[in-house]
Amino acid sequence: MKTRLITGTCYVLVLAAFYCLKIFVHDLCFDVLTYLFALIGTFEMLRAMKNRVTDTQKLMVSVFSVFCIPACALFEYFFGNGLQIVGVCLFALVTLLLLAMIAEHEQTSLESVGVSLLCAVYPTLLLSLLVVGNHIQPPESLHGFAFNSNLFVLFVFVISPCADSIAYVFGRFLRKKFPKKLAPKLSPNKTVIGGIGGLVGGMLGALVIYCIHSAVSGSFAQAYIWLPVYLLVGLIASVATEIGDLVESCIKRKVDVKDMGNLMPGHGGIMDRIDGTLFASIAVYFVFTIVYLFV
Repeated sequence: MKTRLITGTCYVLVLAAFYCLKIFVHDLCFDVLTYLFALIGTFEMLRAMKNRVTDTQKLMVSVFSVFCIPACALFEYFFGNGLQIVGVCLFALVTLLLLAMIAEHEQTSLESVGVSLLCAVYPTLLLSLLVVGNHIQPPESLHGFAFNSNLFVLFVFVISPCADSIAYVFGRFLRKKFPKKLAPKLSPNKTVIGGIGGLVGGMLGALVIYCIHSAVSGSFAQAYIWLPVYLLVGLIASVATEIGDLVESCIKRKVDVKDMGNLMPGHGGIMDRIDGTLFASIAVYFVFTIVYLFV
């Protein structure tokens, strides 16, 4: 427990440091952290898959991870089309994997091609939405409410950890009274009461963000009508966080590993730490997109 707490604190400090660099230096600084997540996460995924992918496929997925996030960040910052370049990178990867299947038809299989794509999508492709969100620009009608990239990053990296933490507390102290499992075959330690705690934690995280921004910004969040929107983001992102946890649990079950790595003692690897964050960033991005369309 002590090790887990120390590691978690260090992780939060790293996030806070990169967020401050984003605020006071440049948005691209936070993309560096996302890039590190992609590189380390891809390494953990490929290592966990062992002989399910060939060396050539590992190389292709690694190259995709190396180039995709920087290309997404730079094209999004300069031209506003980061997702398009991600699509180009993914198309190139798929084409190369199919060509490799021809060139090394005796070593490759349809399963190895599918596993290679999984390692590319999870985490690098999913992290590309975090990069785009890090540069998201609100319409003029929302400039006064700071519904911008800074808020996007806060939503992702506050709501998701809050959901995880409160879910852990609810599960630890209430599981005896409410022992029903959430997904017994995928993650025997997760309970329904813990899942409910995660929803509560996500909404509390969103409420904290709302209160802090209301306190430090004169014009922002004075319109109380935004509070339900914040709470809705908290609810949706916390649901996405729990789905991300289950996806990670499912993958680990399939490859028969307890943790994806040991970089973060008490937590496991980077993928064990950002699994919920990946899906929370997707949820928050789509909420922001909808808000931008209708406000």
